Amino acid sequence: MSIRGAVSASELYRHLREVAADVRLSGSPEEARVFDYIRDQLEPLGFQVDRFESEALIGYPIHASLHLLGPEPSVISANGYSLSPGSGPDGVMGALVHVGTGMPVDYAGLDVRGKIVLSDGLAMPGKARAASLAGAIGQVHINDEHIHEMCVSPVWGTPTPETAALLPNVPAVGISHKDGSRLKERLPEEPITVRLVTEPYLAWTVIPTLTADLPGTKEDRFILFSGHVDSWHLGVMDNGTANATLLEVARLLAERRGELRRGVRMAFWSGHSHGRYAGSAWYADSHWHDLHERCVCHVNVDSVGAKGASVLEEAPVMAETFGFGREVIAEVTGAKLEYKRISRSSDQSFWGHGVPTLFATLSEQARDDSATGAAMAQLLGAGAKGGGLGWWWHTTEDTHDKIDVDTLVRDARVYAETLWRLCTLPRLPFDYAATADELAQTLQRYHAAANGQIDLERTRALALELGRELRAGVVDTLDPDRANDVMIALAHLLIPVNYTRSGPFEHDLALGTQPLPGLAEAVTLGRLDPDSDDIRFLRTRLERERNRVEHALLASLRLIRSLQTPSS
Repeated sequence: MSIRGAVSASELYRHLREVAADVRLSGSPEEARVFDYIRDQLEPLGFQVDRFESEALIGYPIHASLHLLGPEPSVISANGYSLSPGSGPDGVMGALVHVGTGMPVDYAGLDVRGKIVLSDGLAMPGKARAASLAGAIGQVHINDEHIHEMCVSPVWGTPTPETAALLPNVPAVGISHKDGSRLKERLPEEPITVRLVTEPYLAWTVIPTLTADLPGTKEDRFILFSGHVDSWHLGVMDNGTANATLLEVARLLAERRGELRRGVRMAFWSGHSHGRYAGSAWYADSHWHDLHERCVCHVNVDSVGAKGASVLEEAPVMAETFGFGREVIAEVTGAKLEYKRISRSSDQSFWGHGVPTLFATLSEQARDDSATGAAMAQLLGAGAKGGGLGWWWHTTEDTHDKIDVDTLVRDARVYAETLWRLCTLPRLPFDYAATADELAQTLQRYHAAANGQIDLERTRALALELGRELRAGVVDTLDPDRANDVMIALAHLLIPVNYTRSGPFEHDLALGTQPLPGLAEAVTLGRLDPDSDDIRFLRTRLERERNRVEHALLASLRLIRSLQTPSS
């Protein structure tokens, strides 16, 4: 029987019942119990289990309220946010000002200093930062029909001296769409003064990380297969189903260990929801060299198996992993994967190491026009079909009734087949010509937008040349071991420039990302005063970043050309 055909619904549900029996706050005893359970499942299968502890800045709401003041005072139901600061017992009081979506552009012409801002949509780090820079003393985010838990810090993992100042410093709460609409209707007619109170848990906390290794028979390399354990509320979908999938795939691989060419490392994170990926970021730092030298792919699993999750066409991938992911999804489910560049989320802490990745939120709800659907689609960067993870995502309603057994088995089969092929295929199934194409297309766009202020045509020519050299097929003529060495070297060169701004040894902020993020601000050059200091400062930085990109492309070209014989 094929590995995907051997996926067991009963085993998936056995694990799901154990994992999602309690709320799993990062660093809590309830979360520790689940880590114990995971260890007890993996050790009898023959995995080498290692459990680590690290200190992380963890935050989550304990109590929050929004008080309408005036002749007829009332209290609106509200919820705080992860890593949002406390207001003190007396709260903060000020006039309420509606600021649209709450992004920086929405503050143009508004004076919100000493006031409390009301914004439309889910709380996001960029919105929290914009409120702080504008001088607001409090934030109120209008959610949809339900108030969704969110983390408002842009700092990926534990802050450093350079990023600590970016931690949120303005208390924030979320309210329902119904209550928010009432406030927006009143504001044009009368001033509204509110008192916002937040009481969070915000402290340095010891959190666990667990890894489990099953070695390969021919290579001392591994596939990293990971998911987070911590949860908002019961978190049956997010992330109980993913933990069940990890354990079921572990069982299936262990039964076939003699056929694994390269190994698998299962990884279970804490601090995902309450520490902005603190667990995976710590592991990326503390095991940097092992990951850089031995990890050949990262597969993440998050929020699978939900009822109604019919859209698989937009599962996130990299350009180099897209063809492989498309093949697996088509064979297992019949869906036709479309290219959706993976986002800066889902414990993607390993781009600086040069590790290719694919998947995370594999299946989504179909897009709809409701407030929930629009908010979720925006959050996940959904394409034409995807509409997010269900209205219950990050709410108290993420319970067992939101899971569909057939969908969970289907999604687990995709992961089982993915891991099986990555562990057994002689040649790594990655396409770096596609990466070169993405770089060339991006450079063309940035060059045009820069309006002559920086020349990226030479850089683009190098990317086009690399694509041509790779398509000439010299790597295909190599034996599998040598071909894999070449692909890993290309990953180490190209992924850090295509996915990181700060380079291999730092973590970029948890904000949106674009291809070649270090060059992305080239699109603003054409809008700046050509005689200003600002354009000169930015052009200098972009010229240095262009050197970084060209260095990676030139090194990649030298590598490919070194493989060619004189007769070729």
